[in-house]
Amino acid sequence: MSMRPAWGPKLFLVLVTTTIVIGNYQRHRERIYLRGQLVNGHKVTKNITRLQEEIIANLPPLRIPRLRHHRVTDWDPYFENAEGQGINGSQNVALHLGATALLDCRVAMLSGKKVMWLRRNADWASLLTLGNTTHISDPRYSVSFQYPNNWRLAIAGVRREDRGLYVCQVNTHPPRMLVTNVTVLAPDIRILDEARHELRDRYYKTGSGIELACVARPSCPDSRIPHPVWRKNGETLPDHVNVYHINGSNEDLVTKLYIEQAKKTDSGEYSCSVSQFSTAAVHIHVLNEHNGLYGAIFSYGDFYFEKHCKLKYNF
Repeated sequence: MSMRPAWGPKLFLVLVTTTIVIGNYQRHRERIYLRGQLVNGHKVTKNITRLQEEIIANLPPLRIPRLRHHRVTDWDPYFENAEGQGINGSQNVALHLGATALLDCRVAMLSGKKVMWLRRNADWASLLTLGNTTHISDPRYSVSFQYPNNWRLAIAGVRREDRGLYVCQVNTHPPRMLVTNVTVLAPDIRILDEARHELRDRYYKTGSGIELACVARPSCPDSRIPHPVWRKNGETLPDHVNVYHINGSNEDLVTKLYIEQAKKTDSGEYSCSVSQFSTAAVHIHVLNEHNGLYGAIFSYGDFYFEKHCKLKYNF
């Protein structure tokens, strides 16, 4: 009898079993290796996390730098002074007569809005400028922009009537406004007669003497102004009219005008001025004296008396 047919299936079964055992052993070793890797990785991660926590704990406190600007959350336009500080309310400016005025209006965070200047008082308001454009016929007014944000209003040849309120306004909703109160510094000028009465009109008879005093007082203490200048009808005085200076009280400057024997041709407007911007004037009327039907006019201060019952003025 042959044995080969009986060992064949058994040998096959042994080989299959051995293969399965070896495969399971390999998979078991791989599981053990992976588990070890996971455990080691967790330990490394835990060590890294602990190291990070120690580093963070030892760091100095975080300091956030403060913004230099005083407004952090307000992005609307606002007014500021030359030092970059925000301003509200109003500002006062004193201008010298005849000078060129520059009224400041610094607008920060303008963001495409328009800046305008207005002149205001209790009853009315007038638009002077809008942006860089002038909206008033007076050529003395203009915008003199100064980089980076100063929308200055320029007024050339300041006059007495330029005093008052000026408003720099930004067309936000509601509008934002900066009010500038302008005071004009000008000498005070008066024309006085012999009794120190202030004059606007005065009557004299022919042959009488005319003596007028022009008194100028500076607008500011300790400021210097030239002596007033007399003119007749806007022109130089005639040669027979005498002018001389005297010392006034306090800081007054006094320039006197004297005509020894007045003639009818001496009638006219006599003005005294300090520069071309500050002027006072008086109208002088020299009348002929009549006998008989017409009376003569005599002056005493600001009062006039009739000598006869009927008068006639010859101008």
